[in-house]
Amino acid sequence: MVQIYTWAYQDWKTITKETLATVVGLPDGITADDYKAITGEAYVAPTTEATTTSTTN
Repeated sequence: MVQIYTWAYQDWKTITKETLATVVGLPDGITADDYKAITGEAYVAPTTEATTTSTTN
């Protein structure tokens, strides 16, 4: 599976780093080390921002 992602990113240009990052850690996905080998950059897990809404009456 890693080879397909490598071709898609490096050769075919049909997948972006952002899309590739979404398959890191999935059961049929890739590891963070695979991500680094494919893109040449370390994988950084996306951060989630909590949105809070405050209503004052």
